[in-house]
Amino acid sequence: MSILVPKFLNKTFYKNYLLGFCSFLGLFFYQSIVLAENKCLPVWIAEPRDLPAANSPKTIEVNQLSQPEKYIFNLKGQVHISQPGMVLISDFASINQKQQTAESWGQVQLFNPNIIITATNAKLNQINNTAFLENTQYQFKQNRSHGRAETIYLNQDKNLAKLTQATYTTCPIITQKDKKESVTNKVDWKLDFSRLEINNQTRRIYSHHSLLYFKDVPLFYTPYISFPMDERASGLLFPSWGAHKSLTQTDSELYFFQPLYINLAPHYDATLTFIQMESRGTALEKEFRYLQPNHSAELTLTGLNDQLTQREGLAYINREGQVQHGDKISQRWRGKLIAKQQWTPRLTSNVLWHQSSDYHFYNDIPVEANLSTASQAKRHINLNYQQGNFRGNINTTSFLRLRKHAAYNYEKRPEINLMYGNKLHNHQNLHYKITGQMTEFDIPFEGHNRPEAKRTVLTPSLSYINYQPFGKLEVNLIANQVNYTMQNNHHNTTGSKYHKISVPQFAIKAGLNFERYMSFGEANIIQTLEPQIQYLYVPYQDQSKIPLFDTGTRSLNFSNIFAFNRFSGSDRIGDTNQISAALTTRFLNQNGSSLAEAGLGQIFYLADRQVQLFGNIPKTSKVSDYFVKLGTIVGPVHFSSTRQYSHKNLALTHANNRLRLEFPTHFKLLLSHTISNHNLPGENEDIATGFNWDINDNWSLGSYWNYNFTQNRKVETSHSLRYDSCCWASELSIQETKLNNGLYNYSIQYVFELKGLSSVGTTFKDYLGKKLNF
Repeated sequence: MSILVPKFLNKTFYKNYLLGFCSFLGLFFYQSIVLAENKCLPVWIAEPRDLPAANSPKTIEVNQLSQPEKYIFNLKGQVHISQPGMVLISDFASINQKQQTAESWGQVQLFNPNIIITATNAKLNQINNTAFLENTQYQFKQNRSHGRAETIYLNQDKNLAKLTQATYTTCPIITQKDKKESVTNKVDWKLDFSRLEINNQTRRIYSHHSLLYFKDVPLFYTPYISFPMDERASGLLFPSWGAHKSLTQTDSELYFFQPLYINLAPHYDATLTFIQMESRGTALEKEFRYLQPNHSAELTLTGLNDQLTQREGLAYINREGQVQHGDKISQRWRGKLIAKQQWTPRLTSNVLWHQSSDYHFYNDIPVEANLSTASQAKRHINLNYQQGNFRGNINTTSFLRLRKHAAYNYEKRPEINLMYGNKLHNHQNLHYKITGQMTEFDIPFEGHNRPEAKRTVLTPSLSYINYQPFGKLEVNLIANQVNYTMQNNHHNTTGSKYHKISVPQFAIKAGLNFERYMSFGEANIIQTLEPQIQYLYVPYQDQSKIPLFDTGTRSLNFSNIFAFNRFSGSDRIGDTNQISAALTTRFLNQNGSSLAEAGLGQIFYLADRQVQLFGNIPKTSKVSDYFVKLGTIVGPVHFSSTRQYSHKNLALTHANNRLRLEFPTHFKLLLSHTISNHNLPGENEDIATGFNWDINDNWSLGSYWNYNFTQNRKVETSHSLRYDSCCWASELSIQETKLNNGLYNYSIQYVFELKGLSSVGTTFKDYLGKKLNF
């Protein structure tokens, strides 16, 4: 039967409390991952119910209804009380209309948009606006995390909820039997609270006598902790530990990291990490993060009183590869700033800056894994402006030297770039562009003997571009004006303070596009045939006296057949009179996605090339090497290759091969293989490969190898073994790096994660992604 709900039950006793209780979940969830697989989701404590809509009437459905007294109603058998956004089910209920109280008992179930609660008894008081539930279980619908509480007390007037003897976990319940066939229910990890108070007025949660259990073993205890409901919570994060061996140490030393997270405000926070190292002592690291819609920054400061360098001196590798000790220092530090700003819709900036007390900080202290074996760290500050067809930026680029005998690199202090382009007289196919650049090349270190200069580049260009479905036509006319003002640093060997390059470039490029439809098995495929040809003329000007500041040969790329300059940078503009030709065929599916492609190209020279990187000894060959590109994407296989073959004997001289094999649920592999100057001076062959293999539902194996065939040495190897259950994971990884001096750098990392609670460290899958772009 169905009846209208008595008036005093029209208010939702649970609304504010349940919303606040759901906010409690934010403490554990802001770092968590969603449990995606059904097998890992905890079972429902009660099957979710459809909730009445906002405009639904408030009703009671019950098998039996009696009225033993004037103001008392007894409900028996499948009591179903519903109102918008809430359903309460119980075996029995009693309503006292005069005292404005109600009590439900038996199997009590309460359903809310965010949470499910079961209890053996629930008491509601309309006068005090309170509710009291006993022997409860609760479960959040978002990811089925759940817990128990001996009692839950709700006070609507004070916006307060109190739980006693409460637990929390994201793990599914595991049923076990002992030798006596006794059944016990366990979870891999849980949080126990003696008392838990959720205050919606202060928007804070107060916990008393909290204890974290893993596999029934207590790991962490705190007598009291308070944290906000709407923000990230301050408190200890999980520690990490491992071993690190720097280049100058014969033995690895153990380290222990203990981070403390400090929530300062909704838009900024901090992490304070205590680092204990076996031989060097204690380091302190402070990370400050700031985030706004248009501005973000991350500042990291690390400092320590290094007992090892205070006792033995600063260790470094000399030019002969031997370990030497320098000054005895104790105070060592480093700083890193990463920042992005959008000052206006048109004006942005970004900063990446490193600084350290000495050359060898990152080698000795395991705080930046990607810098532990590097010789330099790149730094930059950029300011960018764009409005309409105008773009401009100011950049400074410098390097923090991480080895005492690291090479000297030119720094740009600063570099200014300006560009403006538009259609010519509103003509659809005619475009003009003017680019300008000013760069100050500087080496701010003593001991170098390289020239320094200020370079300005002005490049106006005019283009005619006509694209049609059957092909394209491009005509480009470019004027290059490059000026140098050499600095008086006693290393200017060019014979003059001023130098100038004035070289035009003319290019005309045409291409056609042919298509045909074909069948491959049951698949319909489109094959294209795309011939391209370009004529390029650049007159000769002697540039042999100009130093090389940022210029070199172009990397192996099929599109470089049609590059206007065979050199990168602006210090050399290569003279040429040439015709470039290429033929490409592609195989596409019906939606236009590429299945495979192949291309062949070559350059035909009509004159010798006199401008070179060093000297003016001309290149006299009439044709270039052959350039070949191959690629395919079929199912899990992604393969691409660019190769250069000698025009004399078809011998391979350069190659860049990449293979990606990916089965999304089980296996990922990426292989990168490069060859340069094969069987020529400066030959180098290198392979980098890595994989991550999910052996079964719990275990996964990962490995990364970087091997140099020319030097016959392992450059870097890393291996990991990971155990992954539904609600916790553990991973051990070992890394070995070998440098040119023959010394090794070792590190061991252990990662432990309680899913839905916290994690620490960088997983091997993330490391592999950064290495090989997985």
